[in-house]
Amino acid sequence: MGARESQQAAPRIPVAYELVGAQPVSLVGLSDRDRASIVVAAVADHNGTEHVVSRFGDTRWDLRSLFKLDNVPESRQVVIWPEDCPAALVDDFKAVLYAWFKRGRPPWKPPGARSLCSAVRDGSRTLRWLAGMGLKRFDQIRPIHISNYLHFCKEDLRLKPTAVYNRLALLDLLWAFRVDTKYAMPEYPWGELNLGVVAGRMEVRGKPAATERTGKTPVIPPTVQSAIFNYCERVIGEADALLDARDAGKIAPLDDALLRIRDAGLYLLSISTGMRNSEATGLENDSWRTEKVKGVTYHWVRTVEQKTGKGLVEYLAPPETLNALRIVQRYAKPLQERLAREINRRRLEAEVEGPDPRECLQRLYRARKSAKKLFIGANVHGGDDGSGAGGRIDVLTEMGCGLALDRLARAAGTNWNLTSHQCRRTYARMFVESKMGRVSLIFLKWQLKHTSMSMTQLYAANPLQDAGLYGEFIDEMSCLKVEIMESWLSDAPLSGGAGRKITELRAIPIADRALLLKHTADSIHIRPTGHAWCLAQERGCGGAGLYEATRCVDCKSGVIDESFASVWQGIHAQQLELLDLDDAGPAVQQRAQREVRLSRRVLEELGVTPMPVDGLSSLEMGEGAR
Repeated sequence: MGARESQQAAPRIPVAYELVGAQPVSLVGLSDRDRASIVVAAVADHNGTEHVVSRFGDTRWDLRSLFKLDNVPESRQVVIWPEDCPAALVDDFKAVLYAWFKRGRPPWKPPGARSLCSAVRDGSRTLRWLAGMGLKRFDQIRPIHISNYLHFCKEDLRLKPTAVYNRLALLDLLWAFRVDTKYAMPEYPWGELNLGVVAGRMEVRGKPAATERTGKTPVIPPTVQSAIFNYCERVIGEADALLDARDAGKIAPLDDALLRIRDAGLYLLSISTGMRNSEATGLENDSWRTEKVKGVTYHWVRTVEQKTGKGLVEYLAPPETLNALRIVQRYAKPLQERLAREINRRRLEAEVEGPDPRECLQRLYRARKSAKKLFIGANVHGGDDGSGAGGRIDVLTEMGCGLALDRLARAAGTNWNLTSHQCRRTYARMFVESKMGRVSLIFLKWQLKHTSMSMTQLYAANPLQDAGLYGEFIDEMSCLKVEIMESWLSDAPLSGGAGRKITELRAIPIADRALLLKHTADSIHIRPTGHAWCLAQERGCGGAGLYEATRCVDCKSGVIDESFASVWQGIHAQQLELLDLDDAGPAVQQRAQREVRLSRRVLEELGVTPMPVDGLSSLEMGEGAR
C-alpha cells in the first residue's frame, strides 16, 4: 500500500467537536453561574461520547485534547490561572482570553491552544504586577500604571521587544474584547500609538523595527555543520548493523547507540529540507515518495504544517534523506508496537468506564496520534504504559529535540549549541548563498536552472509545498544583496563598467544609506557569473559574458570587486601561458594579447599587481585596453 493510501486508511481518532463547538462565543449577558459552566475542553471515548475535561470556572484548564502539535510537552498544554490575584482581575483575564480563543481578532483567525497557553503564562506576570500595585479591577488602570509597567519591563527586566510585546498583549486584548469583561478598561492603553510601537517591535511609520528586521537565529558555521553532517552520515551508515543486533536481542530498544540513529535522522531531515521542528516530529511511517517528471527524479517528504494552518504539505528532499527516514522507521518499529499495546490496554480501560475515565481518554487520544510517528522515545516522566519497561512512548518534544541535537553536536566533536530552528535558518542561508554565490558556474546553471527554472517554480509545480519557505529565501537574498552593495559603497576598489560608475557615485552624499540599500536591494538583480556580478535587468549580453569573462570588463551591468581578484589573476595567468606558445597562430596571439590587456586593467583597478609581460609595450597594456 502506498504512503498516501496508508494514511487515508488510518483509523479515525475520536475527537470531541460537538460539545466544545456548541459553547457560546461571547460572555456578554451571561450570569456568573452560566459563565462558570461553559465547556472549554472535552475528550471523546471510543463510542464518540464526549466527556467534559475543563470548564470556564475551573482554576485549571486542561487543553491537551485541543492541541494539534505533537512536540509540545503535556505540562505546557495545561493552563493554571493565578490564584494569588484578585478574583475580578482573574475573571476578566479569563473572559478576554476565552473570547479571543473563540472569535479571534479580525483579520486574523482565532489562536490555537498553544497560543492561548502562552498568553496565559505571559499575562499572568502582568496580572501579578498590577495586583502588586494595589489594583483589584481592570477599570482602575490608568496611563501611569501602563507607563510604569512598560518601564519596568524594558529598564528593570531588560526584556527584548518581543518579550515586552507578549507581556503587554493582555492589555491589548482587554481593550479589544472589553464588551466581554465586567470591569472594562476606561481608555485605549497606547494613546495614539499601538502595541507594536510601544513594545519596540514596530516603527511609527508601520514598518518592523530595525531589531526585528534581522535574523536572530544563528546560522550554523560551515565547519561545525560539516562535522555534524559527516558524523550523522556515519551513524546512519552503521545503523543497519546496530538494528540487526537489536532485533537479535543483543541491544536494548532504547540503547544510547540506537537513540543516536533517531537523532541523526532528525538532523539530516531538518538540515536537508528546512522543516520546522513541529513538522519534522509530525512525520509518520512511509510519509515520502519519489516521482520522475520529464526524466528528472524528485523526492518528496510529506508532513502536516500546523503553524499557519496549511495542513498537508510536502518538502523537496535529497534521496539520502529518504534513506535516513527508512532507517529511522526501522528504529521506531518496536516502540510503535509497544505504543500499540498501550493503546489496546487504554481502550479496554476506557470501555470499562471507571469513576473518572477522562485521564485515560486523554492519554488514549495522544497515544493514537503518536501511533505511527517516527521520532519517538520513552518519556520516563509521563507515567507508566503498563509494559514494565518504565515510562511511556511519546513523540519527542521541542525541548527533547533540542537536547538530542545538542548531544549530536557534542558527539561530533563540536561545542556548538545546536537547535532545531538553526537547521531551518541554515538551510535557507545555504540555498541563498548557492544562488548568489561563488561556486561552480556550471553547477549553478544546472542545479538552480537560472535561465529556465527557479526553485520557486519547482515548488509551485506542487500545490502541497510549504510556501512559508519562500519568504525566508527572499529575506536572505535581500540581506545578502544589501551586504554586497554596502561593500561597493565603501572604499573598496571596483572594476567593470558598472563598478566604475558606482565608484563615481561614492562622491554623492547619502542621507540614509541603510534605507537606500534596502530599496535598491528590492528592485535590482545581482547575479554571479563566476568572475563578476551582473546587474542586467531585461537586456544584457545574452549570457555570453558567462563564457567570455572579459566581456564584463566594460559592460555597463558588470561589477568586479575584490572577491573576484583571484579569478582574474587566474585569467591573466592563463592568457600569459597562451602568449608563450609559438605554434598557436596569429589569431590566438592577438586574442591572448587583448585578454591580457583587459585582465591587467581589472587587476590594476582592484589594486592587485599583475605579472609583467614581455613583448607588450606600455601603450598596448594601458591605452590599448581602453
